[in-house]
Amino acid sequence: MNFSVASGREWLRETGRDALSAQAGRLILWIPVALGGGCAVYLSLKVEPALWMALGLVAVCGALVWGLRRFSSWPYVANIAWLFLAFSVGFTVCKARTERVAAPVLSSVETQFRIEAVVIDIIGSDTDKPRLLVAPLRMSGLSPEGTPIRLRLSLRQMPEGLAPGQAIRTFAIVNPPAAPNIPGGFDYARTAWFDAIGGVGFVPGKVVQIATPPMPGRLKRMVTLNAWRWQITRHIVGVLDGQAGQGTRLGGFAAALVTGHQAYLAPQLVEDMRDSGLAHILSISGLHMAIVGGFAFFASRAGLALIPAVALRYPIKKWAAGFGIFAVIVYLAISGAPAPAIRAAVVAIVAFGAILLDRRALSLRALALAAIVVLCLMPEAVFEPGFQMSFCATAALLALSESLPSVPKELSVPWWVRAWQGFWRGIWVSIVASTVAGLATTPFGIFYFNRAQMYGLIANLLEAPITGFVIMPALAVGTALSATPLGTPFLWLAGWGLSLIDRIAGFVAHLPGAVAAVSSPPDIALLLSFGGVLWLCLIRGKARWFGMIAALAILYWPREKAPDLWLHAEGANAAFQIDGKAYALRPKVQQYGYEQWVKRYSLTPDEARLAQDYQCKSYVCVPTGTAPYSVGFAFGKKPPKVENLEALCRSAKLVVLRSEIDTWPDACIGVNRITAADFKRLRAMELNRNPNGTWSIKAAQPLRGHRPWSR
Repeated sequence: MNFSVASGREWLRETGRDALSAQAGRLILWIPVALGGGCAVYLSLKVEPALWMALGLVAVCGALVWGLRRFSSWPYVANIAWLFLAFSVGFTVCKARTERVAAPVLSSVETQFRIEAVVIDIIGSDTDKPRLLVAPLRMSGLSPEGTPIRLRLSLRQMPEGLAPGQAIRTFAIVNPPAAPNIPGGFDYARTAWFDAIGGVGFVPGKVVQIATPPMPGRLKRMVTLNAWRWQITRHIVGVLDGQAGQGTRLGGFAAALVTGHQAYLAPQLVEDMRDSGLAHILSISGLHMAIVGGFAFFASRAGLALIPAVALRYPIKKWAAGFGIFAVIVYLAISGAPAPAIRAAVVAIVAFGAILLDRRALSLRALALAAIVVLCLMPEAVFEPGFQMSFCATAALLALSESLPSVPKELSVPWWVRAWQGFWRGIWVSIVASTVAGLATTPFGIFYFNRAQMYGLIANLLEAPITGFVIMPALAVGTALSATPLGTPFLWLAGWGLSLIDRIAGFVAHLPGAVAAVSSPPDIALLLSFGGVLWLCLIRGKARWFGMIAALAILYWPREKAPDLWLHAEGANAAFQIDGKAYALRPKVQQYGYEQWVKRYSLTPDEARLAQDYQCKSYVCVPTGTAPYSVGFAFGKKPPKVENLEALCRSAKLVVLRSEIDTWPDACIGVNRITAADFKRLRAMELNRNPNGTWSIKAAQPLRGHRPWSR
């Protein structure tokens, strides 16, 4: 017995030593993980920390690293200290970034403004309302110091000839950037803070173009570039207008891939791309950068190889890598440099830089370096789904390439045999790569988008060769030659490929069971799955498979019970949930928040119950005898009439009002109330009915804390 116990301990020690020795040289791969962890912790705090606290944390961790390297003989302890130092650096970098981008943000006191502004960009999306990003010159009632740097404005209709760089005058209703529509949901105000957007509004009337005043150098360069991008967009849409009888559908699709402009995207196309698992194509990111950079690299290298005098005397591979970097930078500029494109460009530049330095271009080390660069430039990206999904997918593919055995090259084999073998190996690699990348990004699709595309693998296998070998190269050449008639045939070729992608997306999206709705798990489940995926990708040896337990947490972790009642952040709408079915009391008002709530808990809309459960008139909704709970609502910004308020209080045990009441009638004594003051303090709310008849409230604002973007 003693012998077996001793043998077991020795086996454990040997196994542990072998597992640790297999991780030699892998510390660099965990540095960006710790760096991102510091950024995430900073962004998750409820109270804003002081800068001196962040710098002090870096100093303490730096001293710990120095002490362990100097006096300790335990290398693994020193490695852990390095990770703590990276964590503290991430925390400090994110704090410094928050301070550096600080800009005025509108209050909710005054919302109507006369505005004169310069159009920075046209940021249309997959909606039918065009949007502008503008730099205000003057806003009525605001001093220059209190005027936001950027505004995002929605228009009823795009004025003829409007383009970036032009100045406009208009009347707009502008509010502060929106708080989360559901407690714990996406916080647009935080994203707007880092983009220096101080207000979001709507233009109900006309937009008048005025003379453009002199602009600062940085703003002038920005609008000049965006005007060039808009010109390219209009040219592509014009060339492909009407191809295959689809109007601007294919032109808008092509423009989204080249310049990032989504103003011409057809809503049905976007929906099909989402349901088929191909929505990633519409956002300029790693796939597009890899194709454009790779096409430029291989095309230039092949062209140089055709010149013997150059190929035999000069390092044409490094020259081609330099041309690849140039192509990536140009494409980044044309795309408008959105955050996903910047991340992808950094990865591509690091890969080509590795070729220039005689290093392996595609490796986990190169990806780690790219992640470090991105997090130092944009630490807020750590909470963006695109950042998490793109780096996890890339890490999974690189880990796969490390584990796959190299295929020995056979000698004296006929070319047609090699071609046949290469064809089937390419098919097999495509299937494995698509499967691995899809599995690595599944946790994020479930958590953020509450949907799983059941046939995404099929759609991506059909789409990948068309996009990689036809569409993107044709768009690259067609855009480069757009100033000449030679570019038109290439754009037509790209349009033909895009029509195929459109048909593939439509076919797959409408297959039975193409999309499965999944409710969101708690944050801890995503954190465990994220850590499990990273463990599977970065750990060597059999120990990596322990990460599978955590990676699957997104599937087996218990879901939260759907709340009984949802209230809009400003009290403009409300919704009930009964046995997995939901309905909103105002079906045409503030639907975005209601739709988010329904998706988060995987509820089934059942609007038919509204007519039987509530009698709604003049912004007042009184519950009937069939209502699931005794709750009454007054959605008007002005207080309801006394008789309406008394009717609400007599028929409901909880009254929800968007307005504030100075004097309550006697009928409301003993009735629970939620009023405008509560919405201002708590924002969006979820309510659950307790067995004793009371209500428990989960609110958005307390979860956000007191941060610069949530004040």
